[in-house]
Amino acid sequence: MAVKLNQEAYNHAMALIKNGLEIEHDTNNWDEVEPTENETVEYLNTHTLSEYGRWFLGIDTEADQKDKSKYLYPTGDLKVIHKSALMLSEREAKQQNHGEIAATAKKLLEMIK
Repeated sequence: MAVKLNQEAYNHAMALIKNGLEIEHDTNNWDEVEPTENETVEYLNTHTLSEYGRWFLGIDTEADQKDKSKYLYPTGDLKVIHKSALMLSEREAKQQNHGEIAATAKKLLEMIK
């Protein structure tokens, strides 16, 4: 797996955070608020795959480029940025040695504080 930073997702998250919009500050609820499979399907029925990708800091460049599974490390629930999603993404990116993504998630978290 070759994972790189999704610059479009970073820009999207930065814009939402800088404008003070669409941020959920709870830090312990990602398991409760992450999109269900039905919500994801519904989102993809009304948005492009590229729009879906704006909610993930990582892209697996070796995955099928027409498959949503190429996107990794969520920033939110397809509606709002979640601090809990960024915390999870930072932790998992560190564990997987995806340093640039971990640093990016950390930077976004610091902007929220």
